[in-house]
Order: sequence, then structure tokens, then C-alpha cells
Amino acid sequence: MEKPRERAEKYGIGSLEDSELVAILLRTGRNGKNVVELAREIMAAFDNSFLRMEKACAHEFLKVAGVGRAKALTIQAALEMGKRMWKESLKNKQRLSKAEEVFEFCKDMTLLNVETVRVIALNGKLEVVSSKDLSVGTATASLIHPREVFAFALSYPTSGIILVHNHPSGDPSPSENDKKVTQKIKSASKIMEIPLLDHVIVASKGYYSFSNEEFHFKK
Repeated sequence: MEKPRERAEKYGIGSLEDSELVAILLRTGRNGKNVVELAREIMAAFDNSFLRMEKACAHEFLKVAGVGRAKALTIQAALEMGKRMWKESLKNKQRLSKAEEVFEFCKDMTLLNVETVRVIALNGKLEVVSSKDLSVGTATASLIHPREVFAFALSYPTSGIILVHNHPSGDPSPSENDKKVTQKIKSASKIMEIPLLDHVIVASKGYYSFSNEEFHFKK
């Protein structure tokens, strides 16, 4: 089984589970528990909620066997960084009102050598609230489930979402599976009352927008 650091280096930090992120911060476990097991114990102590963890005092972390002051402070520092980053993002929101802007926002994905799915949460003004890479697949396929998409969207004040994934081949043409996934997410979005505003496929040669049902190739 790959260690969190190895998975992060191979697939990117966004591919890690919550407990694996905590494990990277901890660096070491304790007698009888490896670092991932210890991280899971910490997550469980706070109901698997970073929000609960962020509001906790240092002594609450110390109740978990194997967590000393250094480990507790490391976790608290990481949570504080996330909070400050969130506040900074609120000051300068990026608006995504058309597929071209989504392509520019996600251009980094054209450099990936495996298919990756990114979900972008938007507010009522079409400003980016948050984005996250939820799925990493192979060179030709990625896997995504509606519950992952909307679990992320519900974590923020989301008025709509945009789904983005890359084609390592360079060709943004949608596959039959891409069409099926889009329809599945769109159907779920109606139930969740969080509209799927677009699904954009990005590639080195350009992008494809399901909303507009058209290609845009780079000149």
C-alpha cells in the first residue's frame, strides 16, 4: 500500500483523503499505530470534521494517545493557514461566466498525464468559491460519482458547479462515457438543487463545452 507522501508525489496532493493529509503533517505514528492509523484516530476524535478541528483547543488534540504538543501545533498551524487562505480568496474572487474563462482557469490540467476531474463551486455571481480535484484516473479514463461532487459543493455556499476534466491525448472531443457522466451529474444536480452550469473538457489542443456543445481549438 502506498504511503501518503508517495501518493501525493504520484497523483498530486489533492488526491489524498483527509486522514492522509493529516498523516503528512504528523510525519510519525506511535507505538502500535502507524502514522495513517494515528491520523484516522485524530479525525475520528473530531467527527471527521476539519471545521470541528479548527475550533478545538490544543488540549483537545492532546487527548488522543500519541499526539503531543508539537503534533497538535502543526495541525493547528495548517488549519489556520487554510482559514487565512479562505479569507484571502474572498477578497479577490475570479468570475467564470463562459467556457473560455473556465479553460484559462484550469489550463494547468492540460499538463497532466492522467485524466483528472475538477469541480468548481460558484456563488450566485458566478465567482469561484472553491475548487478541488476529486478524481484521478488513468491515461484514458477518470472515475467520478455524484456523491463526491455534491459532498464537496455542499461544504460551501454554492449556487452552481462547473465540472472540468482533461484529456491527456490532447483531443478535447467528448467520449460516450464523458456524455454519460455529464448526464448523471446533471440529473443529480436537479435533485440537489445545485445547477451543473457546464462540463468543460480541457486539452492541449483546446477545449469542449457541454453547455455550448461546441469545440474551441487553440490557434
